[in-house]
This record gives sequence, C-alpha cells and structure tokens, in this order.
Amino acid sequence: MKTRIISGVVYFVFLAAILVLNIPIVDTIVVVSISLLGVYEYIKAFKSAGYNPISWIGYLGCLTLFSMGGFVNNADKILCLRIALPVIIIAVFMYAILTNLKFNIIDIMITCFSLVLIPFMFSFIKLILMMENGRLLIWFVLLGAFASDIMAYFIGSKFGKKKLCPDISPKKTVEGSIAGIIGVVISYIILTIIANVYFELNLNLLVIIISAIVIAIVGQFGDLTASAIKRFCKIKDFGSIMPGHGGILDRLDSVMFVAPVVYILFKVYFGL
Repeated sequence: MKTRIISGVVYFVFLAAILVLNIPIVDTIVVVSISLLGVYEYIKAFKSAGYNPISWIGYLGCLTLFSMGGFVNNADKILCLRIALPVIIIAVFMYAILTNLKFNIIDIMITCFSLVLIPFMFSFIKLILMMENGRLLIWFVLLGAFASDIMAYFIGSKFGKKKLCPDISPKKTVEGSIAGIIGVVISYIILTIIANVYFELNLNLLVIIISAIVIAIVGQFGDLTASAIKRFCKIKDFGSIMPGHGGILDRLDSVMFVAPVVYILFKVYFGL
C-alpha cells in the first residue's frame, strides 16, 4: 500500500510539472513516450501468450504522433492522424503478404488493434492540450480516470462485498464502482466551478454532472478492458515501471478511454 501511494504521488507530481511547463513539443514527447511504452507492454503480453504481432508497426504508429508537435501547423495535425492510421494498417497487410504470411491473421489483427487502442487513443490527450484552455480541460481527463480509480480502490477494498466482473477482475466490486462514479462527479463539480469562475467558460453544471457519470463508467470499462487482455494473456501486470501499480497500461488504461470522450464533450458539445 505504501509503495503504491508513494509511486502514485511521484507520478502525479510529474504530470503536474509537465502541465505547468506548457511546452507543446514536451507534451508531444511525453505522449509519444507513453504510447511507445504502452505498445511495448502490449506486444510483450501477447508474445508471452504465444502470438507474434508485428512490433515495428506498433512503434511506427506511435512515432506518427510527432506530427502533432510544434513543427506542424495546427490545421494539419488532425489531418496527419487521419492519413497515418489507414496507411499504417494497409502497410501491415502488405508486409504480411510480402513476407509470405509469416504472420497469421490473428497476429495482424492484434497488431492493428494496438494502433487503435494505444497511440490513437492517447493522441486525444495531445488534441485536448492543443485546445484553448487545454491546460485546464486536461484535468477532466486526469480526474475522470484517477478520481474513479482512487475512490473505487479505497472504498472497494474497505466495504466491497458484491463482485463486479469476477471472471475478468476478481477484486473489483460494485460498491467500489459506485464510489468511483461519485468521486468523478464530485471532482467534476469542483473543476467546473473553477472553470466558470476563473476561466469564464460558462460550462453547464447539469451537463457536466451527467458527463461525469458517463465518463466514470467509460473509464472503468477501460480498466476492465486492460484486465481482460491480461487475463487472456495470463499475466498479472503489463509491466513494472511504476512500483505498486505495474506498467503504463496498468496505470493509464482508463485514461485511454476517458480522453476521447472528454475531447468529444468539449469539442463537439461545448464547441471549445
């Protein structure tokens, strides 16, 4: 428990420092690095289960995120992603055929899924940071993921009785899940008050509360998705880079699902 808390605090301070720096290319490097580590853990997990995904394709997908750095015009950054993803997926099948099907169709699907699950989903972190007031809005991602994780962990371990998904993640409980949702709602209310009072964003509190419930549930499904992959590959953790937490995908599994929803909320609904 102590190791987990200390590691979490160090990780949180690191993220906060990156946000305070407000240097676009640093943001990009961090997102790319997280994606590369995530793909490495993902590939390693499936290889331990006897599969043979095409590693370099996954890493190439992460490197396309550099197009979102400071050296590409804002108008072209999203276009770069739209072009990169289908081109790389086509390249996967071309490579498989040119190597006389050294990689079977399951290996190819695992490879393609890595592109969508990891670099594509993490790219929404950078997209949010590129928005006006992005430094504030990114906290809706962090709190949407971590407030749920923290509340679910402490309340679930203390009061949890009814199992949530015992076949996927035996330790998760319904009580912990509900506590996680409440945690996100409370944190979003506080964050919205700050946004409206100090940043004059005029966010509708009722919409934010409803969104908080949806985002908390989506984040928990991100956690369960990672757990399902680990159970399929018969591993306990994706890695050990974060003592007490595991790997990057163990810690940021819910962030992968929360970031796109937060982006849609503020870009599409609120038009920010």
